[in-house]
Amino acid sequence: MKIFTCLLLVLWSTLTILFAQTAADYHLPLQMGNSLVYRSGEEGTGWTPRTVYESIEGTDSIHGELYYKLVGSTIMDDTPSTRHVFHVFWLREDSLGNVLLVAIGFGESTDIDSAMVYPMGYASFPNEILSPGYSFHYEYEGISMLDSTISNTETVVIPAGTFYNCLKMMEYRTDSTGTPIWEQYRYFAEGVGEVMKVRVDPNPHTNLLSQINFQTACDPILPDVYSLEQNYPNPFNPRTVISLYYPEGSNTAVTIYNMQGVLVDQLLNGFVEAGSYELIWDASGMSSGIYFCTMRIGNKISITKKMLLIK
Repeated sequence: MKIFTCLLLVLWSTLTILFAQTAADYHLPLQMGNSLVYRSGEEGTGWTPRTVYESIEGTDSIHGELYYKLVGSTIMDDTPSTRHVFHVFWLREDSLGNVLLVAIGFGESTDIDSAMVYPMGYASFPNEILSPGYSFHYEYEGISMLDSTISNTETVVIPAGTFYNCLKMMEYRTDSTGTPIWEQYRYFAEGVGEVMKVRVDPNPHTNLLSQINFQTACDPILPDVYSLEQNYPNPFNPRTVISLYYPEGSNTAVTIYNMQGVLVDQLLNGFVEAGSYELIWDASGMSSGIYFCTMRIGNKISITKKMLLIK
């Protein structure tokens, strides 16, 4: 009986470890091509409306470990052809589920050669972050930084959907005199990452998740209907992959239009057999901006996806 009880305890401990939530569960999954897109600011708030991107755009080997390059960038509504990079982080998940940071990029460059690399990676998003009451205080170049977890039961309702049991974190920054630099609250959903950010001061504004673009290593379950998938990567420069699925042989056209509705390219025009296809669009000769990919089947079905070219 004692042996049986011990075995049950060992099994329970093993299951607890295997299925325990980790910090990485609440972070943007570290995989090439994954991205989150936000809308930030509204007219009349004093904060210029913009689209904000957090995307995994590459990998680098640092200190013998593979790190994913997370690029944060914005495109202002009043300058839609210009992308501004505001941070670059090199991250990886360790065996316990902590998210480690090893380097930070400065300016517009996304190259590791221009980044500040730490001697060792440290847990910038640790497992302890999941527990209300967690706080971490540190100083850097005269700036005092305080991060703390307020709750792990928040419900967030935004354009991208409704998310339950979200983490709510506060970030508070002060200068060497104790004067506040900024105060903001960030909300993280399991399996997604940050879904909302509310800046209280200065320049109050809110980032709301509007689009989730995740790649998967699993084979997709083919639908019984025609399908035009979101291009990958998106944003892209200058090539992107467009995936299609036809449940039966069809006459089809796949075309690219610019924001003015002008046809700029035709990727496919004719009869195709049933099956999955991948088309590559090379936009080397195009200017930065929004484009639309349209898949037409006969005269009855039309599917369109929006794509963003950033050079």
